[in-house]
Amino acid sequence: MTNTSLRIIAAIVLALTLAAGLYLSGKARRDAEQRITDLRAGVERSRAVAAEAPPSPELDPRRFEQLLQEDLERFGLTPITAQDLALPNAYFDELREPITLGAGRTWDSPHVRIKVRLDKVAYMQRGARVSSVHAIARVENVSKRPIAYSVVMRGAAGKCEVRGAREHNAISLAPGESAEIVVCAGRDDVRVEKVEVLEVTELGYWYLSQLSPLALGRDATTAAAHEPQVPVSGCVDLDAKTIAAYLQAGTATWADVVDFYSRHDCHRLQFFPGYRRAEEPLPSLPVSPPA
Repeated sequence: MTNTSLRIIAAIVLALTLAAGLYLSGKARRDAEQRITDLRAGVERSRAVAAEAPPSPELDPRRFEQLLQEDLERFGLTPITAQDLALPNAYFDELREPITLGAGRTWDSPHVRIKVRLDKVAYMQRGARVSSVHAIARVENVSKRPIAYSVVMRGAAGKCEVRGAREHNAISLAPGESAEIVVCAGRDDVRVEKVEVLEVTELGYWYLSQLSPLALGRDATTAAAHEPQVPVSGCVDLDAKTIAAYLQAGTATWADVVDFYSRHDCHRLQFFPGYRRAEEPLPSLPVSPPA
């Protein structure tokens, strides 16, 4: 075989290698785009199903008012009207940029105080119960209003695949209530990446406590640790997976979902795409999907 032939073969091999590399690098992008497309398609199918479904009796404003008063009496709360519940909830994005907190360090905002410490936490690993030191963030509601809260945290060294948990209300906090959130196994610092707060009514605090954290895109460890301090019944029939898909697809935000469920009992009504956090008083309750 001549040198010229060898050079031609080498050039062909190089071209094929480059083409294969470009294809494989593009495949990951195409797969990610397809997943988002599938999620959005699922959202559109959900909209179509909702549009075709017969009107629910739960959407009758008179029945809503009746059930509202029953809920207030059952929970032992101060009476309010549907008009009161329809007022906008104040929203706050309280962290301008991510921060890192070591053990013993504290960060404060107008609504929450986050303090990091190290402590032993028991958890299951490969079927065995073990106990080890974890980084724990204590999140306290230091305001005078009940709040829904979302604090995105991770270990400063990276994502923790395995960690323990402690029971806490993973969705809402009453004034003075705190949540011990186990962030990561090991003696790691805690990186706080986002802090969102929505002020809600006292009834909104109870309603939100019924939700599964899975509906807000939280993981199974957080969902298992969710334990409200008030006697509520969890919404086990709620389609949490679909709501989480709305968040992942960008069809809704955390604030949209918690705003909806601060006004609606999740045992009765399902969040729908198109609902947005109210910035003005809502015309009426309940809010129904667009026709």
